[in-house]
Amino acid sequence: MKIADHIKHSLEACDNRDLDKAMLFACLAVDGTAKKMYPQIEKVGERFRKFIVEHLDIIELMHGGLNLQETVFPFKDSKGNIGVKFEDIIYEKFRCNLAHGNELPDGYGVTVKVQDGIQQFMIDIKNQSMTLPESAIYALGLPCVLAPVNADQRIGSNSYHYRDPINHYVVDRWWGSVECARRIMDFENQVKVKMDFTNVWPSA
Repeated sequence: MKIADHIKHSLEACDNRDLDKAMLFACLAVDGTAKKMYPQIEKVGERFRKFIVEHLDIIELMHGGLNLQETVFPFKDSKGNIGVKFEDIIYEKFRCNLAHGNELPDGYGVTVKVQDGIQQFMIDIKNQSMTLPESAIYALGLPCVLAPVNADQRIGSNSYHYRDPINHYVVDRWWGSVECARRIMDFENQVKVKMDFTNVWPSA
């Protein structure tokens, strides 16, 4: 399946309020794009995380409100170590489970936005889980559209689009144009809160 198809299915699933499906296709788009960008990296998880890290400026802008680069969440990773980053949560909890047809772990999910511009999510320290805002789906999808390796992709309709706080991106007009997008994105005025969990850091 082409990257364009993953983006199309993700946006359609969002419109239908099927957010797990939307997240699955967003993750598949990241998967496919990362494979094209980093053919020298054989491990899926390594290149998946690398793609997210290298596009965190755009992801943070689309996600809204959080400093995803510096925030460390007080959860265990796949090896049992405490302390995970955003890219670890997306890969280990969402991508791996959804792509293999598994249910998301208890307490994990995607929360429907309250209204335009108002997102919600929950972090459960005691039960080691969190939900993501609906905006996380768009935050993962847009960098795939903008990646230069996807410049040849097309959905074939101008009805599919993304929005950041001030800009509107018709998907088929923005394939491969990451540098153009970065020039018009309002990074300077975005809210970026670093969450500090040191007072609730669980013991190993």
